This record gives sequence, C-alpha cells and structure tokens, in this order.
Amino acid sequence: MLFNSFSYILFLWTVYVLFWTWRERRSLRHTMVLLASYWFYGQADWTYTSLLALSTVIDYFSGLGIQRAREAGHESVAKRWMGVSLTMNLGLLGVFKYFDFFVGSFEQAFSHLGVDVSLWHLDVVLPVGISFYTFQTLSYTIDIYKGRMQPTRNFLDFALFVSFFPQLVAGPIVRAVDFVPQLENPPRFDARQLSSGLFQILRGLVKKLLMADVLGAHVVDLAFHDASSLDQLGSARLLLATYAYALQLYGDFAGYSDIAIGSARVLGFELRKNFDAPFKSVSLEDFWSRWHISMSSWFTDYVYIGLGGSRIGLWKACRNAFVAWTLVGLWHGAAWTFVLWGMYHGALLVVVRIARQLIPGGKLPDSWPVKLVSGLVTFHVVAYSMVLFRCADMTSFWTATRELFDWTGGSLADAWVALPWQIRTIMILGYATHLMPDRWQARLEGAWDRVPALGQGAVLAASIVLLFALRPPGLSPFVYFQF
Repeated sequence: MLFNSFSYILFLWTVYVLFWTWRERRSLRHTMVLLASYWFYGQADWTYTSLLALSTVIDYFSGLGIQRAREAGHESVAKRWMGVSLTMNLGLLGVFKYFDFFVGSFEQAFSHLGVDVSLWHLDVVLPVGISFYTFQTLSYTIDIYKGRMQPTRNFLDFALFVSFFPQLVAGPIVRAVDFVPQLENPPRFDARQLSSGLFQILRGLVKKLLMADVLGAHVVDLAFHDASSLDQLGSARLLLATYAYALQLYGDFAGYSDIAIGSARVLGFELRKNFDAPFKSVSLEDFWSRWHISMSSWFTDYVYIGLGGSRIGLWKACRNAFVAWTLVGLWHGAAWTFVLWGMYHGALLVVVRIARQLIPGGKLPDSWPVKLVSGLVTFHVVAYSMVLFRCADMTSFWTATRELFDWTGGSLADAWVALPWQIRTIMILGYATHLMPDRWQARLEGAWDRVPALGQGAVLAASIVLLFALRPPGLSPFVYFQF
C-alpha cells in the first residue's frame, strides 16, 4: 500500500479511530496496530510477512538470551546469542538481496576471461523494506549486547517495534531504545500533536505528489531512460535533469519520511527527524548529518565506531570511514552503481578529513562568501553522485559523465527556457522553499497551529483532493521501496 493513495488515507483514519478508542486497553490497542502493520506490509506480498515474523522471533529471543547470559556471567554464551542474531539477519538479507548479485558478478568476471560459467540464481522478488527492518532489529540486539538497554520481555511490544507500519517499508530506521519506552506508557491525546502530525503528512504529500512525481515523470525518467537517451541529451539539458533528480530524490524520500513521522505522531508516537534541509549543507559531512539521518547515524554508530572510529589514529579512521560508506552503498542496492556510489562518498569524506588536518583550526572561515562557495561545491559534488545513483548501469553513468563535462548542445539558459513553465515553477519553488530560513518555516508551522481544528480538517481534506487531482496519472512508488 502506497502512502500516496486514498486507500492509505482511509487505512490510517481507521487505525487512528480504533487506536484512540482503545487508548486505555493496552493489549487490545497494540494488537490492533500490530495486525494493521502486518496487513499493511502484506499488501506488497503476503509471502514475505513470514520473513518479518522470523526476524522478530530471532531477535526477541536473542535479546533475552544475551541478557540472561550476562546476568549468569557467561560472556561466551552472550557472544553466541549475538552471533545468532547477526548470522540470521544478515544471512536473510544476503540471500534475498545479494545472492543473485554476487552470482551474476562471478559469472561476468569469468566471461571477461573467456570462460562461460552458468550458475544457479534464486530469481526472487526483493522483500519490501528488508534492509530497513533488518537493521532496525539488529540495533536492538547490538544495544543489548553493548549494555545500552535492557531487553523487553513483552513480545507484543517488540513485535510492534519491528513492524510499526509508518516506518516499516522505508524508514526512518527506528531504534528500540527510542521507541519501546513509548509503548510502555498509555498514550495521551494531544490536539497540538494531532495538528502537527496532519501538517507533516500534508507536507510529505506535497513533496511527493507535486514535486517528486511531476519532476520524475516529465524530466528525470525521460533523461535517464538509458544510455542512448543520455547520449542525445546534451550537457545543458542533462545538467538541468540532474538538478531535477536531486530535487525529485529529496522530495520522494523526505516526503515519505514526513508522512511516516506524521502518521506516527497522530497515533501518539514520535520518530526522529530523517531530513534536515540537506541542500543547505556547507560540507559533505554536514550533508550526511542532514540527509537520511537515521541511516547515516546507524552506520556511524554500529560500523564506523564499531571498527574503532577516530580513536585509533587518522589513517585508520580514514579506513573505517571508507569501509563504512562502501557498505552504505551496498546497503542501498545490489548493483555496482550503488557500491561505487558509496565508495565515492567514502573517498571524498576521507579527503575532507585529511584536508581538515591541513587547515588552521580545522575548519574554513565562518563568513558568508566562504559558506556560499562551499555550499555550491557540496551541492554539485552530491548532485553528481546522484547521477551514479540514478543510472541503471555503469555504461549509462559513463555516458552521462561524458555528456556533463562535454559542454556542447546548447546553452544552459536555452535549455532552461525549453522546459515547460510548470516544471520551471516546481524547480524554483522546490529549491526556494528548501533553502528558506528556518525561522520562516517555524512561522509557517506556527500559523498552522493557530488555525482552528475544524479549519485544519477542511484545509487538509481540500488539499488532499487537490493534490491527487494535480498529480501525474497512476501511482508512483517511492524510490526507496527498492531498498
């Protein structure tokens, strides 16, 4: 079920009514949300609800096993339980997401040597959201093993943490230390929280339906269709398509996160912010503190710091960063374009880390000209990586790279004027609202809070109808559903 559908609006409304009707009956309330979450997930493929349930059972008992072994003083047993969680979760992820990728890569390597090798492939559809809920449950057992939290003994609460429908399919990646305590206390209805949640949902729908879907259908998909379409585009048009894709990807994923956070909030739960105006970044490190925050912080905490972080010297810290970001790329998808995308960011973060050692004080001067230049450089470094992220294969990426740096085929001004006025308007408004000062956004949210509840409902209903009327035909899946 897609967030950008009327069926989801009806589904969320039904869950909302039942949730607050049974707010004093914890077991009934949580059971209802759990069943609703499995029904929500099953709309993609009911077969894979069994994987979700298996991951839940494994990590529930692994968490209890780690704690009991620790209490009994059996550290080796605790390590074995941690090993069970890691092996089973990463094993399932490896089989369903990466098995065919590595087998295909093995076959291609031998074909380049002139040897024809044909191996067995699984040929299975990737379970929706498996990367997200696998890392979510792993954070639970790792935090218990590291002594950061106690395991929950309530299986219903843990199952709800794993499968909570707003963030189940594409994040944000929620950690048990933040979410489980919210299940232990009875929810209190808060009109301001409801108002904020509805506003967040509306903002997410605008980003998805009026920005991401329109730019994707009318600019990005046409430009990045294949290598031949890229070859015929010309540098100026491809550059504009790259700008459009950066905005599309942001609108698509940040829109999903907004709807997820808003949906959780109307049910009384708070999820962490996943995007924080990333195109305002003035460095690559700043960008990754603002883009897909739950993912980047997960890899920082559990991979980069797990390997030693920056405590073991500059060069080992650089190695750890490169390894972590290579794995970030692989996490995004079973394709060499994603792996190289992760390596690209890992290598640049290493360069930034080393360069900082050479700058007096470890940072650039805090002046607006420096921030403007560094912000523009950061944006274009990130936008170029998004070309690699979007291209279907390396052939398309090399074609796009050649076209981008060829600078033939017309001027940027001519290419801009050639775009339909609606697309130009969306791109201008998209970037302008993204880059607006934080205080302006705070005023906008404050103005929404002052609207009476009846008025908010009317605005929300009218806006949803208008959004669905203006969107491109059909339902466009969210980009991160493939991960």
